[in-house]
Amino acid sequence: MGRIAGWLVLLGLGTLCGSWYGSGVSATLIAGLLASLAAGALCEWLLPAPGSMWGGALVSLLATFMPVWLFFLPALAFEAGVGLGTMVPATGSADMKDTQAKDSVLASLRLLLALLPAFFWLIPAITDLILFRGLTQRYALLALLTSALTQGGGLACAHLAAVKCRVWRIEDTERYRIRQLHGRINDLDEERAQATRMAHLSERTRIARDIHDNVGHLLTRAIMQIQAGRVVAQSRGDQSTEQILDDVGKTLDEAMTTIRRSVHDLEDEGTDFASQMEDASSEASMGRLKVDLNNGIETAPAPVCRCLATIVREALTNTVRHSSARSAQVILRDLPAFWQMVVQDDGGSQQSQPDSRGMGLADMEARARALGGTANSGPNRQGWKVFVSLPKEPWSDHGTAEHGEDRKVMA
Repeated sequence: MGRIAGWLVLLGLGTLCGSWYGSGVSATLIAGLLASLAAGALCEWLLPAPGSMWGGALVSLLATFMPVWLFFLPALAFEAGVGLGTMVPATGSADMKDTQAKDSVLASLRLLLALLPAFFWLIPAITDLILFRGLTQRYALLALLTSALTQGGGLACAHLAAVKCRVWRIEDTERYRIRQLHGRINDLDEERAQATRMAHLSERTRIARDIHDNVGHLLTRAIMQIQAGRVVAQSRGDQSTEQILDDVGKTLDEAMTTIRRSVHDLEDEGTDFASQMEDASSEASMGRLKVDLNNGIETAPAPVCRCLATIVREALTNTVRHSSARSAQVILRDLPAFWQMVVQDDGGSQQSQPDSRGMGLADMEARARALGGTANSGPNRQGWKVFVSLPKEPWSDHGTAEHGEDRKVMA
C-alpha cells in the first residue's frame, strides 16, 4: 500500500507541475495522466510477468512527442523500478535453470529483453535535453534526475517487499517447527506419564503379590498354630491359656483381614484395565484379525479385569482358529448395575465355530458364573457373538468368598 501511495503522489505532483508548465489543465495533460495511471495499474497487475513493463515503456515513448508528458516520467520510472526489482530474482532463477539446460547466451538475451522496457523513460528525457534549450531543457534535466531517483526508490521498494516475503516465510517455517517441537514434547510427556503410571501399577502388583505369598502364609500358619494350641488347652482344661490363645487368635484374624483387604486394594489399583484389554485383543488376534476395541470401562476390580481379559482371549482365539472372519469388534460397557462385554466377528457360522459344549465356551461360562454373571455365545448375523454380563452390586460378596478361598489356599 505504501508503494502504491508513493506512485499516486508522484502522479499528482506530475499533474501539478504539468498544469503549471502548460498554464492550466489541458486535454493532453489529462490524457498523459490517464495513460500513466493505466500503465502503472497494468504493471502492478501483470507483475512479475516479463511483459508487465511494456505499457509504461509505450507511454514513455509517447512522451517524446508530447513534452507535457515529461512530468509523468518519475511515476513511470518508479513503476519501472518496481518491475525491475520484482522480475530480476524470478527471471534470474529461471534463466539459471535455462543455462543449465540450454545455452547461456540465449538466457542472457531473454533477460535483456525482459528488463529493457524498464529504461525506456530515458529516451524522452534525453531527447528533450538535447533538442530544447532554456526552461524546457531544465525541466528535462530535472525530470531525468528525478526519474533516476524514483526508479532507484521503486527498485528499493521491490527488494524490501521481497525481503519481507522471505522473512515471513522464515517466520512461518519457524512457527511450524516450533509447533512440531511442542507436539513432540507433549507426546513425550504423555509417554513418560504413561510409563510412570505403568511402573507404579506394576510395583503395586508386585507388592500385593509379595504380601500375599509371604506375610499371608505366615499369618495363616500362626492362626492354625493358635487354633491347635486352643484345642490342646481345652483338652487339658486350662481355661486361662485357652482364653489367652483365643484373644491372640482374634487379633491374628483381624490382622489377616486387614492385610487381605490391603492386598486386594493394591491389586485392584495396580490393574490397568485398558492396557489389559488392549493386550488381550492384540495377543489373541495373532496378527490375522483386525480387532476394533471400544472400551467404555475405565476401572474394574482385578478379578473382573482378569475374567474379561481371559474371555476376550478365548473368544478371539476361537474366531481365528475356527472361522474365516477377517475382523472382530470388542465392546465393553460400564452400566449402572452391570459390566457388559460383547465380542462379535464378521465371518463364520455355528458349524465353523467350536461346539457349544466345548471346553473353551464352557470355561468362559464358568468364569462368568464364578463372579455371579453370565456368558452366552452363538451365531449372530453373519458371524459369532459372545455376550458377557457381570453384576456390580453383589461384587463385595463374591470378593469376600474369594478372600476366604485365598485363606484356604494359603493354609
